[in-house]
Amino acid sequence: MDTITETAGTVAGALVPVQPRNVGDTVRASWNFSLDQVRSAIARFRPESKDALVAAFRWCIDPAHPMRREEFARRIGCSDNLLYRIYTGRYYRPGTREQQEPSDELVHAVEHFLDLERKRYHGGRMDFVVTPTAKRVFMACDLALESQSPVFLSGPSHIGKTMALEYYQQANNHSRTFYARMVAASGLGGMVRRIALRCGISERSNTAGLIERIKRSLTPNTLLILDEVHLLSYTYRIGSFFACVEVIREIYDETKCGMVLCGTRLLMEKVEGAKHAELEQVWNRGVHKIRLPDMPTKRDIESILKHGGLEFPERGMEVTVKGTRDKPYEILRYLAKSEKLKAICERIRYGQKLASKAGEVLGWKHFVTAHLLIEKENQPDPEWE
Repeated sequence: MDTITETAGTVAGALVPVQPRNVGDTVRASWNFSLDQVRSAIARFRPESKDALVAAFRWCIDPAHPMRREEFARRIGCSDNLLYRIYTGRYYRPGTREQQEPSDELVHAVEHFLDLERKRYHGGRMDFVVTPTAKRVFMACDLALESQSPVFLSGPSHIGKTMALEYYQQANNHSRTFYARMVAASGLGGMVRRIALRCGISERSNTAGLIERIKRSLTPNTLLILDEVHLLSYTYRIGSFFACVEVIREIYDETKCGMVLCGTRLLMEKVEGAKHAELEQVWNRGVHKIRLPDMPTKRDIESILKHGGLEFPERGMEVTVKGTRDKPYEILRYLAKSEKLKAICERIRYGQKLASKAGEVLGWKHFVTAHLLIEKENQPDPEWE
């Protein structure tokens, strides 16, 4: 693939998948149809054929691992023309206008492609630590899919919500899991366009048209994850947040898909405040309301430290670095309360770099040294004397 990438970084206990640049437009243009059109074209196929074809389509148009249609065709051993005819419902039996199923061999080739690509992607570009809090996020997604209902998931920033949701979507990146992250001040049109994009739908339509196409892309056995929903309340128009939530309700009511609505405490405050008014219908549909802890738990940090090669420190343990004595336990507790997981993960990464440079194995002295260096960076230069 002709991608241009950047170095991955550590966020909330995971190596974040790198977003390619300058390839999205050309890759998407090679797949010149949308998911709602694909579902309609292959509606009569066997479930395993539909799942494999939709999953491959969504995998290849994902900005995290884009692949042009002709390259995908080469990888599964068929012509681009045949692939196009299958995806657009124009694959007919010879001499007739009767739609033909793709062969078992071709479907197995697609499934093998997906299996191999997922292993390469997760093995080479993502190192996610499944913490107890992450497991609660996964539980929210499973509950939404199983119950075919909205699930409210709330918690503070920087405890790993988004990373866990992205990991869940990638780990379940078949034809049934969609992830869309909301942005502030986007309004109803912006929200709908973002959902449409993550559903594999072209943005070239008006808002009403996109809403209808989103509905046709989702089914009762699909899961729609909407992250950072609280940001929809930051808008220039009065009532825009309620309009956005009402469209979300409308999408759910007409598709009966599983749905996760994730945000900070602001989301729950906003919804609870209007649960007997504008948002009553959404509130009543969301039976499961999962609140994550206000800060990373001790078990979360234990999991991340163990992954990095460190055991959770005893409360009284002390480390001296260049005459400065610190307690790793207190450092961790302070960071968990004030700066959350990202700050802890960065000190582990920095400590690993220091240990590697010294030809040593990561230890608490490297972690504390990294912490002191990062804290020093936050201090202003002294005034002239």
